[in-house]
Amino acid sequence: MKRAFILFWYGLTALLAGIANWFTVILGMRDDSKYGKILRRTVGSCFAFLMLLLAIAAGWDFCRTACYRLEVNRHFDDSYYDTQYISRNVTYYTYYDEDGFLKTADGKKTITGIKWIARPLGMDSLICYSDGKKRGYFNMFTGKPVIEPKYSHAWIFSDGLASVDDGGWIKFIDASGKVVIDPQIPYIPGAEGYVFHNNRCIVHNERRDRFGLLDKQGKWVLKPEYFSIESSGNFWIVDNGEGKSVLDSTLNTVIPFTKGQIWVSSEYISVTLSNHIIQRYDHSGEIINDFYINDVSYMTYESDELRYSTSKNYNEEGTLTSETENIEPLPVEKMAKCRRYEAESGWYGLMTADGKVITPPSYCSIQAIGYDMYLCKDNDEDGVILNGKGQRIG
Repeated sequence: MKRAFILFWYGLTALLAGIANWFTVILGMRDDSKYGKILRRTVGSCFAFLMLLLAIAAGWDFCRTACYRLEVNRHFDDSYYDTQYISRNVTYYTYYDEDGFLKTADGKKTITGIKWIARPLGMDSLICYSDGKKRGYFNMFTGKPVIEPKYSHAWIFSDGLASVDDGGWIKFIDASGKVVIDPQIPYIPGAEGYVFHNNRCIVHNERRDRFGLLDKQGKWVLKPEYFSIESSGNFWIVDNGEGKSVLDSTLNTVIPFTKGQIWVSSEYISVTLSNHIIQRYDHSGEIINDFYINDVSYMTYESDELRYSTSKNYNEEGTLTSETENIEPLPVEKMAKCRRYEAESGWYGLMTADGKVITPPSYCSIQAIGYDMYLCKDNDEDGVILNGKGQRIG
């Protein structure tokens, strides 16, 4: 095998040398005349130029790959970073888990070593940021720090105020860093969201088991006696442990305490009662509809009638070749007398075909087992059998 490869190599090189010699003879490159010398120099120059281009291309590709691997571009090109628009004058640059920095429109870096930023609500212009150890604030239009990082915890500005953890106590500061509200509430790990909405802020008591509303003057407009308080637009949803109520921006009652879930949209207030009935109110608390239905479907049951089905066989062209009757008959499916409706998602009740409600939506599943008999389950295991009048028959 070794000898065969050696002979093949000698033959190949001899063939290539013969072809090259033939070309030099045909082109007159072996001639010592002026034409031959010019031709040899031209061919040699072209070959050298081609080799130079290949070397430049290989070197460029190597340098580009090395720069990509070593991430050199980030030191020269800002497009390497992820950017976040802050204002017309300030941009925030960051790259993966590395520290970010601020740069103004004239190319100057104002703050470096930023771990994260949090924008304010409304018209406030101070942005909260962290250097990895402490939190402070910078101006979104100048990019310069206004309140140096000195707080262990700090929240965004809202309605001109921001909450900070000052030595383990929750305090509210203004844009100059001056403490304007000191509710004497300790910071408790896990407590978040000290943000003003409609000039009021949700704040917990010193045990963090009840919540109330604090105004911008530091007064309790709702004492911390509620299990939860949620802001929703211009409304507040409060929970006293027995039910939920909706208050307007002036803290007047719109929806009294009700057991169930409440959702406020820009157009109406939706209430899902504990019995799974859905009601809807306008923003003044007037009832729009006291019984909403999400879906209605008919039900089928297996009757006593049987039918024999057939199996059909087709060839590759789709032509029927044979048909055989199945041995086992199948029951005929028929439509039940009543319909099944859905109120809250996953909860059903019975209704007549002309839309009259028979039972409340108290069942997680309803199945027709006869023309006018229905298996209704209130969980995955237990169930009762009702007739079309909602009466229990089994």
